[in-house]
Amino acid sequence: MAVIVVIMTMLAMGVRGLLPLSKSKQAHTDIIQIQQALEAYKSAFGEYPRRVLVDGGSPPMEEILFNALSGRMAPNGALGNFPLLLDRSVLEFSTNAFPIAGESPPQWKANTILDPWGTPFLYRYDPDDSNWENYNYVLFSAGPDAKYADVTAEGQPNASHADNVDNIYAE
Repeated sequence: MAVIVVIMTMLAMGVRGLLPLSKSKQAHTDIIQIQQALEAYKSAFGEYPRRVLVDGGSPPMEEILFNALSGRMAPNGALGNFPLLLDRSVLEFSTNAFPIAGESPPQWKANTILDPWGTPFLYRYDPDDSNWENYNYVLFSAGPDAKYADVTAEGQPNASHADNVDNIYAE
């Protein structure tokens, strides 16, 4: 009987240890899905989603990412009815607010794409900033602890910061 208890304990510990690994793999898979949508967006519009003003304010980049890839926003910030580039069946979102096809006038949606830990994927792309030296975007998950130090002014991951040790970055 004692042997069975030991084996069951080892199995339970092993399964618990696999859960974070599976979430990490899911984050990588989600990032690839988002990257494919970003490339489709760039193919359609000639550039990646960037910081814009909406109704006189600057929404979080994570909402900009969602609205761009869900067919709501052009790179200049114009709202419209563009193709949906996100696969709603494989990604998680912070709300059920999705654009309605043909919605007139198009409405901004306060929604984000969530990582497996329930935190929005973080997206940075600011080629208009004179300090930004990166020709690409930075897309990442803050990981299991949901902590992160933002990218550098030059547009590079802040890899040396302690809050970024478990972050998962797009390659």
